[in-house]
Amino acid sequence: MTVRCPAKINLYLRIVGQRPDGFHNLETLMCPVAVYDEMTLAPAADGEVSLRLTGGDISAGEDNLVMRAARLVQRLGGTRRGVSITLQKNIPVGGGLAGGSSNAAHTLMALNEFWDCALTARQLDEAAATLGSDVNFFLCRKPAVCTGRGELVRPVTLTGKWHGLLLNPGFGVPTPWAFKTYAAHPARGTEGALTLACRAADGGVSEFKLRNDLEPAVFGKYLWIAAAKAWLLAQPGVLDSLMSGSGATVFALTATPAEAGRVARSAREYFGPEAWIKPVELLV
Repeated sequence: MTVRCPAKINLYLRIVGQRPDGFHNLETLMCPVAVYDEMTLAPAADGEVSLRLTGGDISAGEDNLVMRAARLVQRLGGTRRGVSITLQKNIPVGGGLAGGSSNAAHTLMALNEFWDCALTARQLDEAAATLGSDVNFFLCRKPAVCTGRGELVRPVTLTGKWHGLLLNPGFGVPTPWAFKTYAAHPARGTEGALTLACRAADGGVSEFKLRNDLEPAVFGKYLWIAAAKAWLLAQPGVLDSLMSGSGATVFALTATPAEAGRVARSAREYFGPEAWIKPVELLV
């Protein structure tokens, strides 16, 4: 079995307040985008679970979210079947694009099918919440408004069709550091110019202006990220720009793929070969 695991961007991220467990309550509009890690599953000896990684400098041990998700499916599904997993990492690690969370969610769904475990959607959702705040989002496979610490997911449909550009400097921003720095000096993120409308299953429509409350904290230390957003906003054809999650990736939205491609070419000339630059379609 071969599975593609998409990245996500945060089109809106408002920090509501700190929780007793140390996390923060959020309201965030997240959207999957068309850049993927690729995961291949093959049968293995009973009970044996292994992970081979290419393209990412991260552990392939039991602490990896893929391994943790696989062990959860084994336990919840009551199976002794094994699997050999090969994961090609194409999404930057620590870039605010939640590649690891996407890998975990797709491991849950894929192994549930691969091992014929018949776990329910609710069981998968409860399992995802134990793995990380963004994992539940990837189970719904479409844009969603997420609350709590991110694990409460309400799928929505964006009313427009958007294209864009992802720009990553080649380094990551530690998520715990970003939230800790925000907690020490809370500051609301700047609202963008673009308003996005989304429709829920009940027909209700919500509107969001691009905003990320982690930007002031991250921009205070990581000047490259702030400069990259300012550069994107200045480019013709860019409708708006924002940092995704806790960074380090920033994105720009455009109306057409041609405009996204043109900005990407300019970005490669301006930022050089160290930066990771990817035109993408929003999976609305």
